[in-house]
Amino acid sequence: MFEKIKEFFVKHSLKLLALLCGCLVWFGVVSKEETRIEIELPVDIINLQENMALVYPPPPTLTVQLESRAISLVHLKINRSAHLEIDLKGMQLGQSKITSERIHFISPNMPDIKMLRIRQTNSLNIELDARMEQKVPVLSRIHVQAAPGFTLLNEPEIMPDSVLISGARSTIAKIKHIPTKEMSITNLKWSNSLPIQLDLSSLHSIVEIADTNLYMQVQIEPLDHKIFSSIPVRLIGNFDRSHYTLSPARADVEVSGGKELLSKINPKDINLYIEYSRFSIENTDELKPTVHIPYAITSWQVLPDKFRLVEVREDSEE
Repeated sequence: MFEKIKEFFVKHSLKLLALLCGCLVWFGVVSKEETRIEIELPVDIINLQENMALVYPPPPTLTVQLESRAISLVHLKINRSAHLEIDLKGMQLGQSKITSERIHFISPNMPDIKMLRIRQTNSLNIELDARMEQKVPVLSRIHVQAAPGFTLLNEPEIMPDSVLISGARSTIAKIKHIPTKEMSITNLKWSNSLPIQLDLSSLHSIVEIADTNLYMQVQIEPLDHKIFSSIPVRLIGNFDRSHYTLSPARADVEVSGGKELLSKINPKDINLYIEYSRFSIENTDELKPTVHIPYAITSWQVLPDKFRLVEVREDSEE
């Protein structure tokens, strides 16, 4: 097979060389001819005043008709070395129509290419508004979970909790918050600062953000348990305190949380109480108490879990 191919090229080498030369001559002639093409080019905005901003982003590309030598146009399409500039110098607030005089074809490497026309000029409008800056809160969509045997001391905190954005007044006023990207972080065993990312998909490209370097501060400790004994249970509300009381009057409270956090809790910090009116509202004589502990604990349990409303009997004097 190889011998046949070799024999073919040897036998027809002069014809093939002539064909190749013909193609080169044809390409040289054609590439120097003037021709026209339509092509989409990216759009840049220039000379926008510092106190103004775009209300809506401009079209990312515009279709233009270009004229030049064929070889130059081929080079432009391959290297994508041209773009369009929309000049906003001297434009006023509000909506304005962009004329072709404000659109410049930029091709620094091939100055011989000419732009003949722009297809979408008749429908090209730009709206300008006063520029403003505003801080907006960051909305967390991050789910954090500690590893078994560990606990979060408090809700993870985003640092900083807001970001500075700038843009057109009418656009910025509609932005109430910027969410983070949704993600889950599990099996954490130690406190850490975790880098997070913002979800900017809902923002216009014309809204500028000063800084997107944000972190989530997570505080984690080993999970521990502690029992606080003989905590008083109070009966509160409007009633005759000489006639009613609770039985039993005290309880044990088992608290679960971070080991270091539990060491800070004093028995006086634990507040157990039952509102007197609940007994009649719920039509029962036994209720679970309300528990208030001013720390970010994981869980708690009261023993016993229910308390009875007892009427105090007046004993006769002996």
